[in-house]
Amino acid sequence: MSSFAHGLIKRGMEAHAALDDKKVKIDVPGWVIMMLSITALAYLFISFSIEYTFGRVIPTLLMVESPQDITFEPIPTEDNDASMIKDPEQQSAPRQRFITSSFRSSIQLLKSKGGFRARYRGLAIFIANAFAVQAVAGILSMIPIINLLPMGFTAVLAMVLCAQLTLGWTHIVISEASPKPWYRRVPTLKMWKKVAVPTAFYAICEQVAVMLPLYLAISIGLTQDPNEVANLPDRKQKALIIKSLGIFVLGLVLAFLVVIPANVALTRLQASLLQDSDETIVPFDRSFGGKVVPEIVGGSGMIGMLDAWKTFEWASRMRLVKAYIKVFFMQMAVTFFFAMLFVMQILMIGGVHKIIVPADGKN
Repeated sequence: MSSFAHGLIKRGMEAHAALDDKKVKIDVPGWVIMMLSITALAYLFISFSIEYTFGRVIPTLLMVESPQDITFEPIPTEDNDASMIKDPEQQSAPRQRFITSSFRSSIQLLKSKGGFRARYRGLAIFIANAFAVQAVAGILSMIPIINLLPMGFTAVLAMVLCAQLTLGWTHIVISEASPKPWYRRVPTLKMWKKVAVPTAFYAICEQVAVMLPLYLAISIGLTQDPNEVANLPDRKQKALIIKSLGIFVLGLVLAFLVVIPANVALTRLQASLLQDSDETIVPFDRSFGGKVVPEIVGGSGMIGMLDAWKTFEWASRMRLVKAYIKVFFMQMAVTFFFAMLFVMQILMIGGVHKIIVPADGKN
């Protein structure tokens, strides 16, 4: 398997190097561009829908849902002796049930709260937050002092400054629909002060999970010119492939052991700040088992990040990991399907060698 991957990567690098040497101007018919563009847009839409609904909305609901206890009453019987033998604790033993135990039940819940559009609840503030973070990061990058700080600091600071929008998104996703527009549901500055530090912690974890593999990739030469890599001896190319797989595994480990716990803790902390007047669409213990002390009695009115993670049961952690794994395979399946669709379209229109030709009509 490794020799096959090695040969495939080597041939790809050699082909890429050959294409770089031949700077050919490509002339493609307009109808071909339109057809492939529509296919590409369909792929982007479906991929984004999977990422947003199954990778963000449903996991957020899963992170804050509290278990419901279902009790079973013993069936009446005329045999008194038989009923006395049974253990009453077993007869009425509670069973925990989660609405987010499967994607199907989660989608049914969302449909009951607003039809098909409910899959994209919070989308407006999500887009606004994405643009805001990019804009703030762009402005910060123009400050000379900021550029002297470690790479990724700008992204962390931008996320912290826009923490109100992230908090508002979580509240909109987990709560019942409101007649208010999304911009009127953005929390106040007082709320921002409560989530600024937790948001910074999560942003730092996210940057570490990205930057550490990136720095390692640079240090082993993965970012060097493809022409140089293609000309390396076979032994060095195989070693480069093994190192690349190691960095990929490291990225996965950091994602599951660092980023996901930080995300869970931040999301549950944000949920603890939901106003009492807002009802959640999943069962939610606002007290987190008594860990949250209301402000009216001198408490902070929110749960700490450590307690937020500790109160997230192991069963729920496993369900969350399984959900992310399912999303990964869903994205892989969609990507494979559209890749095959692109190939079929090219074959149906006559093949690459007949449609994509040099502008001068030669070769």
